[in-house]
Amino acid sequence: MTDHPDSTRGKLLISNSSVIQDFFHKSVVLMVDHDDDGAFGLVLNKPTDQTMESLIKNLPDTVHSNKPVYAGGPVDNLFVSILHNGKQTSDPGVEVVPGIYMARSFDTMLEVLSSDQIQFRVLQGYAGWSSGQLESEFDRLSWVVSDLVDDSIVFKEDDSESIWREALRNKGGIYKYFVDHTKDPSLN
Repeated sequence: MTDHPDSTRGKLLISNSSVIQDFFHKSVVLMVDHDDDGAFGLVLNKPTDQTMESLIKNLPDTVHSNKPVYAGGPVDNLFVSILHNGKQTSDPGVEVVPGIYMARSFDTMLEVLSSDQIQFRVLQGYAGWSSGQLESEFDRLSWVVSDLVDDSIVFKEDDSESIWREALRNKGGIYKYFVDHTKDPSLN
């Protein structure tokens, strides 16, 4: 049995690629909620082939219309959300970590998309765990938990594996060593 946090809310889950070989392989998940009833998060580094304008009907033409939509997780493709750092919006939504919000409102999405000052990521779907399921995955060493959540990871526009590697590097210690000195950091 391994030690794991009581709650991962506001933290990053970084997959252990030597254990996880499914949708979550080399993924980074921003945890939105986690309590005794289960856990909910958004995968940050799985871009899809869809663009904003192909996903969201009647989206006004903006400079962001062709930005990719990310797969927020394998659960409920009708669940569309936006992670953003626009505190100044009229209804920013739920503050996941200081300065980073999750919203589901179409009006908030339009407000964010019309600004060139706000960083954001639109996600379709989410990652969800029932009561005890995530804790079981911790016992199998499926995840590394990181408290280092900031704009540089959440809104980074890079390939999926680079974001995963950067999250491990930011975790520090042995994780940084393996990212910097081995071809496959999952060998740790």
